[in-house]
Amino acid sequence: MERQNKRVVDTDRLSDLPDHVLLHIIESMNIKQSVQTCVLSKRWKDLWKHLTNLKFHHSYPDNSDMFCKFVSQILSGRNHYIPLHSLDFEHEDCIDFEPKTTLLEVMRYAASSHNMQQLTVYARIRKISDLELPPSIFYSRSLTYLKLGFWQIYGSNSGKTTIPKLLNLPSLKTLHLRCLTFTTSDDGRAEPFSACNMLDTLVIICCYLQENAQVLCISNSNVSSLTVGSNYVYDEAHNYNVVLCTPKLTSLTASGRPTFEAPSTHGLPFLEEVNIDYTYPYRPCEDSIMISWLQLLANVKIMTLHFKTLVEILCILKMGAQPPCFVRLKSLKVELKSNDDISNGKVRKIVKILLRNSPPAKVDIIRKG
Repeated sequence: MERQNKRVVDTDRLSDLPDHVLLHIIESMNIKQSVQTCVLSKRWKDLWKHLTNLKFHHSYPDNSDMFCKFVSQILSGRNHYIPLHSLDFEHEDCIDFEPKTTLLEVMRYAASSHNMQQLTVYARIRKISDLELPPSIFYSRSLTYLKLGFWQIYGSNSGKTTIPKLLNLPSLKTLHLRCLTFTTSDDGRAEPFSACNMLDTLVIICCYLQENAQVLCISNSNVSSLTVGSNYVYDEAHNYNVVLCTPKLTSLTASGRPTFEAPSTHGLPFLEEVNIDYTYPYRPCEDSIMISWLQLLANVKIMTLHFKTLVEILCILKMGAQPPCFVRLKSLKVELKSNDDISNGKVRKIVKILLRNSPPAKVDIIRKG
């Protein structure tokens, strides 16, 4: 009997804590557990409605229909007068279900939430139709982090969701875009990032240009970290040039087969770290592009090359091209996959050819998988 009374007293003590302390406790739970606290007592009944950070993650084989209904119930039941700081929605499924209504509901809720700082809406599903995103998302004065991606596992509808010609996000520091289409100007160029004055980290994966335009201009005076890539084997929809106007860039990752128009040798004066993974079939027309980028990377300190990229460079050098002098290079990492059947000794011989005009550097061979 004493133990039962002690348990009741302990429960009352917990319930007597200030709202901000109780909210801090349920913020550390997943969203379902947070909502379930409403059955503890009257004190807890509406507490979850004051959450300022919402995280909804779905993955196969969980039931998509139930998940989407749960998300809708939480958004409609939450206290709309409480500011929402972050909203994180990620959906991954392999069944014939289209959560378009839920995606739009999440986006509209985010658009109507004043002073939101972080927004993630990422959907990887079997079937998805065109989505028209709320324009106000791209004109938020409070967002510091934005991650958007909508793509199909199969089919050709990935990339049909467009974003405005110019993003006006003055507080944004991190932007991650996947399988979206950039709106282009009359001159056939897309230049969406120039007004994001605080942008530091930019990730662009498998994105398209409207009406098969040819140039994506990444123009931003503040970006220091950039990732550009595609998961696709050669595809006309991704066959556009990427022009860099990023004078403060320090880190660059290029994966798949993006085609860069290299700026002048003084265009990336602070570039120190690069990671290049050109893993798809070799195209001779890219020789000049690869050579120009090798010259551009002559000042980097840390370089990571995937093995197939290194082999392509070797093919170019065998045709008579001279490797640059990597005057500041301190570390070169070569990454191999489990099915790359070559000894470390042979890899080092290839590296020796690449670095024959350069001072000594530390070389690491990394085998993954």
